[in-house]
Amino acid sequence: MSAVERLLRIVGLRPGEGRSVGLATAIAFSVAAGLMIGQSGIEALFFARHGVGQLPVMYLILGASMFFITIGFGALLARTDRAVASVAVPIVVAALALLGRIGLAADVGWVTHALWLLQGAGYFVLGLTVWGVAGIVADTRQAKRFFPLIGAGTVLGTVLGGLVTKPLASSLGTPNLLLVWIGTLGVATVLAGILVGPTRARSVDRPAGEHAGLLDGFREARRSALLRWLSAASVLFSLLFFSLYLPFSRAAVERYPDADELAGFLGAFFGVSAGLAFLVSLFATNRLLSRFGVPVVALVFPLLYVVAFGALTVHASFVVLAAARFTQVTWMQGGASSAWEAVVNTVPPDRRDRTRAYLYGGPTQVGTVLAGLVALVGEDAFSPRVLYVIGLVAAVLLTIAMLGVRREYPRELVRALREGRPSVFGSPTERTPVVAPDASAVRVALAGLDDDDVRVRRVAAVALGDLGDPAALPALTEASRDRDAEVRANAIDAVAGLGGNDPAQGVLTEALRDRDPRVRVAAAEALARSGDQAAIGVLEELAAAPAVEERVLALRAMGRVAGSRSADVVAARLVDEAPAVRAQALRAAASIDPAGALDAALAATADPSRLVRDAAADALTTIGEAAVPALVGSLDVPERRDGALAALDRLPTDAHGDAIRRIAGATVEVALERDRLASSIAADGDPAAELLRASLRFRAERDAVAALRAAGLLGRRAEMQVALDSLVASDGLQRANALEVIESVADRQLVRPLLSMWDRDTATRRSAADAVAEAARDPDPWIRACAGLAAGAGDATTGGGAMETLTTLSPMERVLFLRKVPLFAELPPPDLLPIASIAKEVVFAEGERIATQGDPGDVMHVIVDGAVDVVAEGPGGGRVLAIRSAGDVVGEMALLTSAPRMAGLVAGGDVRALSIDRRSFEAILRERPETSLGVIRVLCQRLAEAGGRPDDTGSTKAPT
Repeated sequence: MSAVERLLRIVGLRPGEGRSVGLATAIAFSVAAGLMIGQSGIEALFFARHGVGQLPVMYLILGASMFFITIGFGALLARTDRAVASVAVPIVVAALALLGRIGLAADVGWVTHALWLLQGAGYFVLGLTVWGVAGIVADTRQAKRFFPLIGAGTVLGTVLGGLVTKPLASSLGTPNLLLVWIGTLGVATVLAGILVGPTRARSVDRPAGEHAGLLDGFREARRSALLRWLSAASVLFSLLFFSLYLPFSRAAVERYPDADELAGFLGAFFGVSAGLAFLVSLFATNRLLSRFGVPVVALVFPLLYVVAFGALTVHASFVVLAAARFTQVTWMQGGASSAWEAVVNTVPPDRRDRTRAYLYGGPTQVGTVLAGLVALVGEDAFSPRVLYVIGLVAAVLLTIAMLGVRREYPRELVRALREGRPSVFGSPTERTPVVAPDASAVRVALAGLDDDDVRVRRVAAVALGDLGDPAALPALTEASRDRDAEVRANAIDAVAGLGGNDPAQGVLTEALRDRDPRVRVAAAEALARSGDQAAIGVLEELAAAPAVEERVLALRAMGRVAGSRSADVVAARLVDEAPAVRAQALRAAASIDPAGALDAALAATADPSRLVRDAAADALTTIGEAAVPALVGSLDVPERRDGALAALDRLPTDAHGDAIRRIAGATVEVALERDRLASSIAADGDPAAELLRASLRFRAERDAVAALRAAGLLGRRAEMQVALDSLVASDGLQRANALEVIESVADRQLVRPLLSMWDRDTATRRSAADAVAEAARDPDPWIRACAGLAAGAGDATTGGGAMETLTTLSPMERVLFLRKVPLFAELPPPDLLPIASIAKEVVFAEGERIATQGDPGDVMHVIVDGAVDVVAEGPGGGRVLAIRSAGDVVGEMALLTSAPRMAGLVAGGDVRALSIDRRSFEAILRERPETSLGVIRVLCQRLAEAGGRPDDTGSTKAPT
């Protein structure tokens, strides 16, 4: 490991992060150093000429000025983006400072007042720029690592700026400190241009008013409880800052009446305090933020204010004032700024700049004005001790406000996650009526039953069922004989909702003989509710029908009727070969006999089909609290864990907290160990080693998510669920916010070790050979199989013996190959084994016809070796449209669309392929919806290829 890598590791940076964070830190350093030098000179000049008596009035002017400056800053953002603003703001401040220096040379009387306002405004506006740049390079999680480093750059700049202020003032003169400030702003401008230049793909054209500044920020604060608390805290922070600034400045001026001596003292004072702040920021703040979280660290500053003003209330000597101010400056620069900006960084990027502008320009300046008013009125009306008591009260209120921030912080993150991952369709179990009850709606729906368009008739039948008007029975009776089965089924559902009158019963009885199972099931379910034995018999007959769809329909109806007579029939379907049937049987069994279905539902949590596992969770939820002890015990069984957690998410678990915490802790250890093993395997192009590493990482993340879900059972379930849903998002900001929510709301001791898996580095902790050997002892049979393959020990089986082979490719070798196929790229490694097992290996000789144009597409092929020509067949012979090679899929279009093949397929040489038939592929899509993403990707590629027309020589692009 190089010296640079070691340094990056010490400060918490990872490969690829050093340049951007280094530039942002350098910008913060330049801005802070110049501001320290310029501020010390300006304050020395101001106090030497005017004393401190004018400070309260200056507070009022500064607050009003910042209001308009913030509006201007918002206008700048409205016309450009943060990248341009980060360059423009230092230039504007430097230009104003240059005008101030010219004013000093011309001995303009009011120029020192203007310069004092400029340094006050510069503190806030340049702070906006620095932290805006920081927001460009950091997401919510990175902010906890990056912001202390950027803050350390700010502090180091303040240290060096303070230390050089006195010698610079002595050699150049206090007024010329402004020129030094201007120079540092120039450096910051150049660095900002280097950093943000690559982030600006183009100028941002925003609609008018998007960044209206204060007004937009105020509206946002009204919608966000977190921003309301931050607004209150901003007012109080500013009030307390200036409430301490004024008495300290007065005492300093009395102690050092000469301007150069005062500038030197202020520079040394702030330089030393900033030096300590640098050490705190670099070596303590990031660790505090990581260990205790942003909201807890943000509470430190209010408590320091409580102690400071409490001490001043008792004894307000220069030493106490200096100590209070020293502590204020040290922690503000070393920790509070980073924590505060990390909180603000939870605001989504599109609103973050205007939120900062609002907080700095609105509530912060209200606090500045309040500090001025308190000073103006209080110095004449109250003793200093009373003013310190006011400060103590404000500090207590600030503590309360920051407690509110701490409470709302995870909620704001959850809000951001929900904005990023909205629920488009709502709950799938909710059904919204097509229409509301209304006489005119009944007339429209009745007319719709006679429409020539079958789609209109279907909707009309559903609408009449929602309306529930008995007068619609004759029309629904006719509709129950419609030529379309779905119209008939919808009509029967509507008739069933009208009640048990004789005409309705007759319609339902007639429908029991319908040729379509959907209609028969709808009628049988309605009649079975009243105990009709013939109808129950129809359902039992259909539950054993050859067609899977009929069995599913019947079992669903039997579960809703919940008759004990059908319990044996339902139980027989729990071992059905079709996953959809087993799933529906579980739900029906839980409805009919909850206690009797417990064992079957628990066993089904380990079913290989996701459909069945989801149904098991539903069944266990139906069984209720009686299932909780057994479900908690199932958390110790990896195969049952996911299904058990899905059920426990919906059940009360308070009485089992200790057991859940113990199991979650053990799962954390397993996850971390597998992650460490994965991190230590260097694949170096070896597909078997890469498979082992990917499998270990997949199992580790699965275990980690299970542990996090278990931790969510211990409290704050809703927030944890939103975070866990977003943990798999492709958007890095979403994942960062999700991790921050988890760390904020869950048991920190339990979940914090896991977060390193997502905030991982690339450290190798053991030799690859040792890792493979250890993986070979893993209790998971899939990991053992991958380890055996990686070790070259043969094709280890998931069961312990030798795996079966088909001709030349073993199942594990097929898995290695399928990992390279885009169609299956979204599937985790273990899910490839069932596909590899059902795929049949086929071999074609050169020139052999694999498929004929126009034939039904009932099989697709994944090419392992060789090439396949896609041939357009016509009267003039065949023309090669495309050539597919190893890793490509051919025949999938016809398989998906059930249309005749658009082209023929001919072996362009000796070809070896894996073939998957239609039924198996449709089962893959049902069982593993992630495969659909691969299908979409391939289809998009085929459509893009089909966009070009073949030329006379034959195109190399074509769908297959």
